[in-house]
Amino acid sequence: MDRERMSVINSSNPPLTHRSTVQQWECDHMGHLNVRHYMAKFDDAAWTFLSMLGLTNHYFQECQAGVAAVDHHVTYKRELMPGDCVEIHTKLALLDGRKFKLIHEMTHSVSGEVAASCELFGVHMDRQERRAVPFPDHILAAGQKYLTVQEEAAQ
Repeated sequence: MDRERMSVINSSNPPLTHRSTVQQWECDHMGHLNVRHYMAKFDDAAWTFLSMLGLTNHYFQECQAGVAAVDHHVTYKRELMPGDCVEIHTKLALLDGRKFKLIHEMTHSVSGEVAASCELFGVHMDRQERRAVPFPDHILAAGQKYLTVQEEAAQ
């Protein structure tokens, strides 16, 4: 199968990348978690997951590298209220060349209901040249244990 077409199937145990409690100050005038705070939680989860691949602050400074999000797709499925505890688990759907795709699933920690999901598309960057560049081999290798492939027919 072409590496370009690799994507994730429902991995049995994607890593926990974020856990928090919804705070009153994160809520809007309707009393539920405001969309900007969903995004903040998804962003925290992304950085946690990327660090698991070796994309740490040390790596970014040492290699003058970075990552940039180029697209997000968020689906809101359930309201979250002050005091609700949430967890985010993250799957790696694509890690190829200079591109990556993360799929976050935010659940209510007590009920287990999915509150929201987020697909994040990003690229690996050379910060000096300000352009996308391929991931080094050790990062691609680190991602392989998180990447699972589904049938090409399901694409």
